[in-house]
Amino acid sequence: MMKLVLPLCLLMVLGCATKKEAKKSTPNIVIIYADDLGYGDVSCYNKQSKIATPNIDKLAKNGIMFTDAHSPSGICSPSRYGILTGRYSWRTSRKRGNPKPGEQPWINQGRITIASMLRDYGYNTAVIGKWGLGSDWKAAAKPTREGIDISANGIDYSKAIYSGKPVGFTHEEVHLWYGRNYYKRKYPCHDLPGTKEHSDGGRWYFENGISKNGNPQFDKFDMEEAQMHYIARSVDYINAASKNSKSPGYNLKEDTPFFLYYAPHIPHYPHVPAKQFQGTSGVGLYGDFVKELDWAVGEIITALEKNNILDETLIIFTSDNGPESQTFGYIQEYDHYAMKDFRGVKRDLWQGGHTIPFIVSYPNKTIKTGTESNRLISQTDILSTIADYLDIELDNNGAEDSYSFLDELIDGFEESNRREIAIHHSASGKLAIRQGDWVFINNKEGRDNEEPDWFKEKIGVKPHKEDFELFNLKKDSQQTTNLLKVYPEKAEELKKLLEKYIKEERTIVR
Repeated sequence: MMKLVLPLCLLMVLGCATKKEAKKSTPNIVIIYADDLGYGDVSCYNKQSKIATPNIDKLAKNGIMFTDAHSPSGICSPSRYGILTGRYSWRTSRKRGNPKPGEQPWINQGRITIASMLRDYGYNTAVIGKWGLGSDWKAAAKPTREGIDISANGIDYSKAIYSGKPVGFTHEEVHLWYGRNYYKRKYPCHDLPGTKEHSDGGRWYFENGISKNGNPQFDKFDMEEAQMHYIARSVDYINAASKNSKSPGYNLKEDTPFFLYYAPHIPHYPHVPAKQFQGTSGVGLYGDFVKELDWAVGEIITALEKNNILDETLIIFTSDNGPESQTFGYIQEYDHYAMKDFRGVKRDLWQGGHTIPFIVSYPNKTIKTGTESNRLISQTDILSTIADYLDIELDNNGAEDSYSFLDELIDGFEESNRREIAIHHSASGKLAIRQGDWVFINNKEGRDNEEPDWFKEKIGVKPHKEDFELFNLKKDSQQTTNLLKVYPEKAEELKKLLEKYIKEERTIVR
């Protein structure tokens, strides 16, 4: 464990931090977790991107840009589980997909999360935006409720239904997904050629567990308005935490640093950019929505600057997985590659499904500003890196797949436990393991989506009939040629390594 010379010390007991008042020198922390944003959408990652992202680029200029960073999964909720817990979601009983509407919290109460660790350290902690990890519906269940019914017949909406509080957030403002069985709504994007979805499902607002205006009113939820609302609330939270807002209800302790987990539903379907962004990108509604995300990043940076706390704030910008499969249409129509040069999109095991933009900025510290790092990292590593910075000692009862990369951010430190492997996860539950330049996919192929024939022909994919896939990324970054027959010993070595980490239920031992 690397130690940072700070007058802060905290012990972890059974995976939870003992309570201690945070000191003023402790940084504020903001995680901006985009939704379905591709590696190639961001202009500082892709010079050929047809979408300009000046605010995200500015963040990279003032921080460090990781070029080999990965989401814990190729799909939404498993990645959100991983980023908050430092643990791969497939280690739980849920091996694939997202929780269904009405399910209980996926993260077990008592399991360490970034939020619970920081809350117990003395931070104010807030989640604003998308959730996707289950909620405590049982706390508001009517005696007549059947199964996971979350209609007004099964749920008493006068009672609190917490989502973030059980896992460490002292303030939560989220919209919850009810699915298309409860309600269907059409937006203009749903009628566009090549759309992945043809309607949105029911959604509703919750603040600190309380449903807005009682029973959900799905027809009054507008995704365009919701995204603008949540960025405004994120800015107001920053102002309130800095004593420059009189807005009540944030459950803030005074003279205390804050952790804000801002999770916009952008650029996920439905693509509903606000009017001020429509027509600004040249890549249709999708590109305009990315422009809105970039603007939101700028709003957060501006709020931190106006409150004179930008230099005291650690900012992490990243995305939950690769771009949605409609990106193939954007290649044909706009010559825009949302996954850049990678093969694979959201849900897939190939690189494009989980290689994501990952930027860390902390202007007041000796972070190597304006640099790039090709170090292999996972979003599960954020928890250990923050713990390392705060001199919080983690034990083996949590964060089982979290390695600190603090030495990559600050000069003069060394890590005894450095990530050498990453395990990738698809929406359907397939697994792959990465070690060095090698990737072994424990399945016949890495796709969960249909891959257009024209695209396979364009990048030169060579068909095969093998039971597994083996690629060397240094020689074949687009994963076009299966090397299983050429290097069977390497495939068997990686297969056994994957089985080992599955059996041991962790990749790091402290």
